[in-house]
Amino acid sequence: MNLPEKILILTGVLNLAYGSLTGFAYAFARKKAEFPSRYLQAAHIGSLMQGAMLLGLIFAFQLAPLSETLSIIGAISFAVSSGFLALKDTVNWLQGIKDEFKENPPLGKILGGIGVTANIVGIVIIVYGVLAA
Repeated sequence: MNLPEKILILTGVLNLAYGSLTGFAYAFARKKAEFPSRYLQAAHIGSLMQGAMLLGLIFAFQLAPLSETLSIIGAISFAVSSGFLALKDTVNWLQGIKDEFKENPPLGKILGGIGVTANIVGIVIIVYGVLAA
């Protein structure tokens, strides 16, 4: 197993763990409100989806004939993206943001921007690699 695969496995499992933990918070919040914060829900579901995606990407990285350096950059990009997107949703939830697009919270905007940018880098690398295969 190479370093990019280890990065994807570690961050995939960490995302699944974080999604599970926020699931408990979401369940407790549901006892108090019909529909708790959309950002608590996003932190929960988003982390579970990101975890599954990262674990699935292992196969794409195995297929892609990328250099070790490019593979590491791609894997790190996806790892950073998932972390910052989960952090953005968590911060928005804790700040009581109702709609990040209307309220435009500065911290959420920065965290989300980093997450999306890192994701684009990872996507470009893995699409290139898979097409090259």
